[in-house]
Amino acid sequence: MASSYKLLYLSSTEWGNLGRRKVRLAHELAQQAEAAAVFFVNPPVTTSLLDWARGRWEPSHLGADRAAHWGALLARARRVERHLWVATGSTKTVPLTRHPRLQRSVLLNRFNYDLYTAALRRRLKQLPGDELILWLSHPLQAWALDRFPERRLAVFDWTDDWSQYSQLPVQERAELEAATTRVLRGVDVVLAVSESLRARAAAVNPGTHLAPNATDFDLLSQSCDPIRPEAADLHGLPHPRVGYIGQIGENIDYALIRATAEARPAWSFVFVGPVWATRQAEVDDLQRLPNVRFLGGRPHGQLADYLRGFDICWLPHLCNALTASMDPTKLYDYLASGRPIVSTPVAGTERFGELVSFGRTAGELLAEAECGLHENGTVARLRLAKARQNSWPVRAREVWTILKEAAASQP
Repeated sequence: MASSYKLLYLSSTEWGNLGRRKVRLAHELAQQAEAAAVFFVNPPVTTSLLDWARGRWEPSHLGADRAAHWGALLARARRVERHLWVATGSTKTVPLTRHPRLQRSVLLNRFNYDLYTAALRRRLKQLPGDELILWLSHPLQAWALDRFPERRLAVFDWTDDWSQYSQLPVQERAELEAATTRVLRGVDVVLAVSESLRARAAAVNPGTHLAPNATDFDLLSQSCDPIRPEAADLHGLPHPRVGYIGQIGENIDYALIRATAEARPAWSFVFVGPVWATRQAEVDDLQRLPNVRFLGGRPHGQLADYLRGFDICWLPHLCNALTASMDPTKLYDYLASGRPIVSTPVAGTERFGELVSFGRTAGELLAEAECGLHENGTVARLRLAKARQNSWPVRAREVWTILKEAAASQP
């Protein structure tokens, strides 16, 4: 590998939460010896010069911050760590007007992406590093394969089968599937989060590797400290407490949650994580049950306080084509707590054997939870050992080794 590298890290989630894979891997990769710079690019906004002048913003992670939108038009970067910079750009600098035909103009959209690429290039030139690694995290970033031909290596971090979501970022599912195929064929390395995705990618790209999720072991294992206080908003909730940490989206089996909570009215069922707007109705319905609490999102640094207050951790996920492609990060976070874990048999959980208990129905899950309440400390120690082996620093070193070997094999 060359003496130093800069990573152009195109993310599909914004910078901030170190508990999320894309953010955490960027943070950890920036710690590697040969990484001179990681340029983390947030999802682009669609702010035009005219939008900025009028103070009119489409919904995005920038909100209505006028200065932030101007920074996006310039792709202005800010240094957040010694070797890591973060920026947001705009893919609609030139207004596309409100006319549908002009909005679909290939030439105008291409011109806007040219401006976006040029802005990223200007920032890249200001960063240290001899050679470029292009990191993609979503199929719709396929445009970058054509615009950065000078790269030493192109990497695709494949974490979901996005075509299986009910709401798509494009009009036609086939468009997303075609973009996925293009990226899989066009990169040098595919990092597949699950065995399902690894097998699919390996069929078209020999540079495919399994790179599962991991956990912030140093932080979340603090939940095992007997003198650590639990989160204040858990006070007063009856035990046993069955807890969930993560996003409340379309991978959740809401009917199963209801059946389980109704079967144990004296237990508390607690959910910590942001609720997708598309699933707010299901959450509102469940919150009518007196023993179910949805507490909303919490900062990553506070999650150990919630795990401290849980008696059982669970994954009430649907078993379908969407979840078959996933590798739940929360499973690794649960392992780091040492707590008993009950789960539906979603893909990836079977790798952990006796450390996770399984059930398809409310009755089966509750039976396993009852057993978990009486387990001894041996299994908890095994969970902690497994979590330590699957920490984010460990996973990042594995990924960096893959990248070094791939770069060395390039002509």
